[in-house]
Amino acid sequence: MTVLLVVATILVFLGIDWGLRRFKAGRSVSLAPVTPARAHESLATMAVRAPEGMFFARSHTWLNLFPSGKVRLGLDDFVGRLLEQPEITYLKREGEPVKRGERIMVLTEGARSLTVRSPIDGSILSRNEELKKNPALLKEQLFSDGWAYAIKPQRSSDLKLMLLGDETRGWMRNEFGRLRDVFAGMGANSDVLPALLQDGGAPVAGALKQMDEGVWKKFEATFLEVQ
Repeated sequence: MTVLLVVATILVFLGIDWGLRRFKAGRSVSLAPVTPARAHESLATMAVRAPEGMFFARSHTWLNLFPSGKVRLGLDDFVGRLLEQPEITYLKREGEPVKRGERIMVLTEGARSLTVRSPIDGSILSRNEELKKNPALLKEQLFSDGWAYAIKPQRSSDLKLMLLGDETRGWMRNEFGRLRDVFAGMGANSDVLPALLQDGGAPVAGALKQMDEGVWKKFEATFLEVQ
């Protein structure tokens, strides 16, 4: 009898543990950090890529700090996934100063475009001409070869204003909710909207291309302005 009681107790605890794991799995959102080597895999399995060690601005650019003090700046995956194959136009040249909030890049697809702004003050060291020639780098090698500018920050303390690690991933989740509101609030066809967002609100690649000019303008004002 004692043996049966012990076995029954073990089975009960195993059942409770299994139930808790199921509950937690149902609530979780997968946004694990991704290295460049896993970038291609992540596009199919994850909402957006947000690697550890990268700084993210709320205007949807990322910055990678080097030991020399320079940073590489690029467009983040949240915006990049909404476009298919944008034409990239650089607005700053090597050696020029740049101010926080200043226009630095235009992404054009068809007759519509988005303007990207600098999240920091500094000076332009170089720009990545390969990205201009091959915008697919935004999807294939975003955090290695998909950078846009190398910048010398005027103040390294500006990076303290950026998001990092778990803070980035939590913010990204909230951005998906705001994206749904923008799409719906601008009169996006209710039959089309679900097809543009995956489970959990993640943007489907190329979703913005199906929206009209009003949605593009609202998207830029909501997500790309530097506060």
